[in-house]
Amino acid sequence: MKPSLRIAKREIALLFNSKSTFIFAVILPFVSILFFNTLLSEGVARNLPVAVVDLDHSSISRNVISQLNAAPEIEVGFFPISQQKGEELVRLGKVYGVITIPQNFETNLKSGKQVSVINQYNSNLLLPGGLEYKAFRKVIGTISAGVNIEKQRKKGISMQQAMVNYQPIVANNNVLSNPYTNYSYYLNTGFLAMFFQIFVMLTTIYCFGADLKYSKGNKLLSITKGNLLAVIVGKVLPYTVWFLLVGIIMLFSMYVWQDFPFFGSKITVLAGLLLLILANQSFALFFVAMSNSFREALTIGSGFAAVSLSFSGITFPIFGMPKVLQWLSQIFPFTHFFELLLDQSQRGFPVFYSFKAIVILVILCISPLFFGWFKLKNLFEKGVFNHHI
Repeated sequence: MKPSLRIAKREIALLFNSKSTFIFAVILPFVSILFFNTLLSEGVARNLPVAVVDLDHSSISRNVISQLNAAPEIEVGFFPISQQKGEELVRLGKVYGVITIPQNFETNLKSGKQVSVINQYNSNLLLPGGLEYKAFRKVIGTISAGVNIEKQRKKGISMQQAMVNYQPIVANNNVLSNPYTNYSYYLNTGFLAMFFQIFVMLTTIYCFGADLKYSKGNKLLSITKGNLLAVIVGKVLPYTVWFLLVGIIMLFSMYVWQDFPFFGSKITVLAGLLLLILANQSFALFFVAMSNSFREALTIGSGFAAVSLSFSGITFPIFGMPKVLQWLSQIFPFTHFFELLLDQSQRGFPVFYSFKAIVILVILCISPLFFGWFKLKNLFEKGVFNHHI
């Protein structure tokens, strides 16, 4: 144990002497925590700019514009003179949608004709485009209901019966998770944890790769009399403890500072956090063992950590992916930690349902180091990468 402690003390000293390691381990994690908690502090996007082309200029068209402007998701900020000018604003990125009220809108509506209000929005931007579409449908649906009910009222039908006639089937929606439909609860949880594991990965690769780059691998091995495990424990332990503390601060920023809902087991989440750190450190060592240079190890490690976002289900559900990609998603530690975090925070599942994620994370802590052990041993005995880059 003494050789490991000696290496650990050396590693702590190197942390404060190496600018790159200090940035990866200390500066960037706290910058990301501050950035994402500030960026998504509102929870739901509001007042997204849209344009309205009013070709009717009637009292009813002005009422439509007023109700659109009253919707919290959007704000009517532009009034182009033509639909073409409105589309140009969408292409320039000045608005997220253009709504066109046609000529004779009021006249046709009062004469009982069906009228069409055109909505064009940018679907490449899924979140603002979806919110604009949702607000438009809600406003037009409300106005249509009002017109229909008013027509029935003029025929002597009661208000209650008119509402039933207009909408005989009423949808009763109940949101089981994230009932506040707060985007921050979901996105912050994913993005903060994803960037956190990137910093764990890069810091681990850097602390091992730097020694191998400068031909110090065999010297470290000599300190422990050839015991590679003692070298790994000594170098990894300070960062494991540090990142566990950073991870707790990250969770505190979400579930205490930002007051995200939390319904599950705190101990289970902390266990998952520790396993996420260890699994990424294990993969980092595997990438160091399989790489020919320090630069190659950093490239592979950062790529692996970054692409894990796509396989976690944040941007696209895993069950909707092809079978091969569903299987591939299981090798990323972040996939299982993110599932565990959602289960224990927002969904409030019993701990039993998170056992699978914990078991897989334990396997992912052991497997990369197991498969890369002999190559890593040979690399440290040699003391240096094949290419000094």
